[in-house]
Parts: sequence; C-alpha cells; structure tokens
Amino acid sequence: MGDSGFYSETAAKSCLVMYRMGGLRHVLLYLHDFLRGRLPVVRINTIYCDKDARYIVNMADTSTVSVSNKAAGSARTRPLVMSEMIASPIIVGDLSPYQHDPEVLSNPQWTDMPYLHHVSMLRLPLFANSTSVFLINFWSDEKGAFTQSDLRALSRLLKPLAEELRINLSDMKMHGARPPVKSEVTGMDKLSLSPGLVRVRQIVEKVARSDATVLILGETGSGKEAVADAIQQTSARRSEPFIKVNCGAIPEELVDSELFGHEKGSFTGASGTKAGYFEMADGGTLFLDEIGDMSLSSQVRLLRVLDTGQVRRVGAAREIPVNVRIIAATHDDLPRKVVEGRFRRDLWYRLSVLPIAVPPLRERRDDIPILVEHFMQMKAHRLGLPYLPHVPEEEMRALLRYGWPGNVRELEHTVERALIKFSLESAAKSVHFEIISLPDPLSEQQGGSGRTLRRRDEWPTLREMEERYIREVLEHCGGKLTGTDSATSLLDIHYTTLRSRMRHMGLLDDDEGSVFTGKTEP
Repeated sequence: MGDSGFYSETAAKSCLVMYRMGGLRHVLLYLHDFLRGRLPVVRINTIYCDKDARYIVNMADTSTVSVSNKAAGSARTRPLVMSEMIASPIIVGDLSPYQHDPEVLSNPQWTDMPYLHHVSMLRLPLFANSTSVFLINFWSDEKGAFTQSDLRALSRLLKPLAEELRINLSDMKMHGARPPVKSEVTGMDKLSLSPGLVRVRQIVEKVARSDATVLILGETGSGKEAVADAIQQTSARRSEPFIKVNCGAIPEELVDSELFGHEKGSFTGASGTKAGYFEMADGGTLFLDEIGDMSLSSQVRLLRVLDTGQVRRVGAAREIPVNVRIIAATHDDLPRKVVEGRFRRDLWYRLSVLPIAVPPLRERRDDIPILVEHFMQMKAHRLGLPYLPHVPEEEMRALLRYGWPGNVRELEHTVERALIKFSLESAAKSVHFEIISLPDPLSEQQGGSGRTLRRRDEWPTLREMEERYIREVLEHCGGKLTGTDSATSLLDIHYTTLRSRMRHMGLLDDDEGSVFTGKTEP
C-alpha cells in the first residue's frame, strides 16, 4: 500500500483537533474509525515509558481493558516487544513467539499486555526526551497486517499530533518510579474541551497579548476561573506570580490587610509586617474572583490602587508602587448592581475594559458528551478503575435534557458520584448518573402546586434578600440602631454585627459617620 493509500492532510489536522477537544482517547477512537476499511486494526493504544521499558504508563486505549500502570516487580525488565528498539518504528507480523514466555504468563500483573491477545503489531515512537519515550501501538488479529508503506503513512498522518504531544508532555520524566498519569489540565485545555467556548477561546487569545484589565462574567460553575487561568498562561506574565483571591471570602474588617498588607503593630494581632496580595502579585496577575461581593468602602480603596498603581499597607506612612494586571470575575449582574447603587459606577468602567461572557452549560449542550468522557477518564484514573464503564444512550439523553444550574462544576460532580457508585457495585456493567437537583428557577415546567414561577432575573441571591430585609428594618425603625424597637432588637443581632453589615452595604462609613438617613432605596 502506498503512502497515498489513506494519508490525508485533513485527517492529520483532524487528529490534532480531536486531541485538543477531547484528549488522547478521542484521537485513538477517531483513528480507529478512520482506518477501518483501510487497515485491519482492531485496537490502538498509547504508552509512555522509560527507555529501559521498566516503567510503563498506559495513557489511552481504544479497548475497555487497558494496560495496567505497574512497574516491573523484579530485576527483570517488564516485558515489551523488542524493547531494545523502543525508540525506533517497528512492525511485528507475528506475535506468537512472544506469547509463550512462562514467566510472563504466570505473572498476573503482566497478563493484560496487548501482545498476548493480538496477532501483529505496528509501533511508532511519537516523541522522546532524555529519559522516556511516547509510543503509539496499532494491533491487528491478522498475521502480516502491516507494511512499511503503512508505517510511513501513519508517521505522516500523526506528525502534527506528535509535535503537540511533545510540547505538552515532554517535561514528564521518569526517575526510577512510575510517574502519575497527567490528569490536571491547563485553563486553555479546559476551554479547548468545549466546542461551545470557541468564541471565548478566541477572545482569550487576543486579550492575553495586552495588560488591560479583564472582567469575566458568568454563572457559578460555568468556567470563569478556567478563563482566568488561560489568560495568565498565554500572556507575557505567565512566568510571573498569579495570585487568586475570592473577594467574598474575606471578612470586611480584613480586606485592607489582605489586599494591601499591614505594618507590625498597626492593629491588635498584627505581630509582624505582612505583604498584601497586590505586593505578592507584583509583576504578575491578580485574579479577584466574585468581585461583586466586595463592599462599597472596599471598592473605593480598590479603585484608588487601580488608578494610581500604588498600595499603602495598613499603618504605613508611604505608598508602594506595584505592577499588577487585574482579572476580575463575578456571577452577579454588575450593571444591575450599579443601577441599584450597590456597585460603584467608576469601578465598573475601570474593570470592564475587556469583558468576557462565559455562556452557561445549558446554552452549549453539545459540550456535554465531550465533558462527560473527559471527566470519566480523569475520575476513573483517580478511583483506580480498571476500565471505563459503558454509558447507556438513555443516560446521556437524561444529561442532555437537564438544565445544569450548577453548570460544568455540577456535571463534574455528577460524573464523579456515578463512578464512585459504579466502583462499589461489583456486578455493574454500565454507569448511572444520579442528578441531585434543587428547585430550578430556570425550569419551564410548572409544579403541581400551581405556584407561579419567576424569571431568573426575579430571583435575588440570599445576600440580596438579607440586604433588602436589613434596609426595610432600618427604615421601619427610622434609623434607630439600639434600644427598644430598634433595628438590633428586631433583627436579634449584636450592634457591632449590624454596623459591619451596614458598612458592607455602603450605609455606614467609619471615616464619615453613618450615611443612613432612615430612607432606603427599594
């Protein structure tokens, strides 16, 4: 068979796209389908091993019974066909001479080796580093199934993929122990998994070239942090510090100290000088997650730093210049908060230089099967499952019908829960996804109670409900905070707690005194 028998540039590019979208197993399944009718291939797998073939890691396999990831248990090198030629392309037309080694057959940890179960093999090294080599194996149940022409055609077909793998994986080295299978993926990898995020990925590639402030908007669990990671990883600051801060998790009284740092003795408990997050991120990037949870008074101080490029530690006499790129994210409707006076308009304009909207999972349902397979591979490896369970069509249809209010994060947890239950049921052959759903305000169905469902924008957050209630109580009490019929007595909270809540809501400022007048906006 000549090289032109099945090689095509389109197929070569497709292999690369499939890897970027779904990982190695997606590529192998695509290759298996592409080669069907062209070559008698029944199985394809990829392995990563040291150059002595003592440690072998199965990376991906079209078979559900894959090579176990075990090192040689004795001084004997783990059996591998023609291990002395591990860095060279080879064809073995008849594997039977390798299938009668008593030591191999008697060792349970070696009985899953593919060469014991197939008749012929074609092996290609895709790339190598100083210690290890990455191999792809094509298996057939026919003798003499492969020719040198097939080998050359497959080499050409896999060349773009091999280069991508070399870039992504060549830093994996083996030093006398089996390395873990790479299960963590980069921010850009996560975006590449989802065809529905193509537009987001394109924007990320553009904004990463600048130092402009970026605001990422999207529902909880939709992938905002992955977008921030991707921007950092593809920017000129990728080798500099990347500090992540959840603004909603910092108590109001500690915001200044955490963000800007403090000097020794500046307040009770300040036993030493501490650099804030801005100083830690100097030269790099600061990711301010859930920026919408920041109080109005903290927003003022943040805006000053963004405008001046300088921070002043609590208790310090001078300001410190910092060179920090800001990436902010929120699940809140910030424009609405601006209109309602709960987020500063000038800070909104300062942050939203380059806004990126991440669509929720329900608006990109084609991503669901790809993400399910990715999470299954990742979680199955962590759980030590010997193979990936079958996903019945009706199970996948149920996932596609569901609204996913928790987005990708909820899908990931659903897959993990299903695999844990599968691992505990010895007789199970397929996986069942149990969706634990809360009442969904996005549902278009009306419950049996006959209640009227609200639109999404009519459902306030718990914090918004709390703030509305405090405002109503304050107005009812005419601004009276303590004593009989006061706000603290009605709310049944301590006076200092109420003042802290009011400060967070922008109704109180220690520098200016109370700004509450007894009247609140609805």
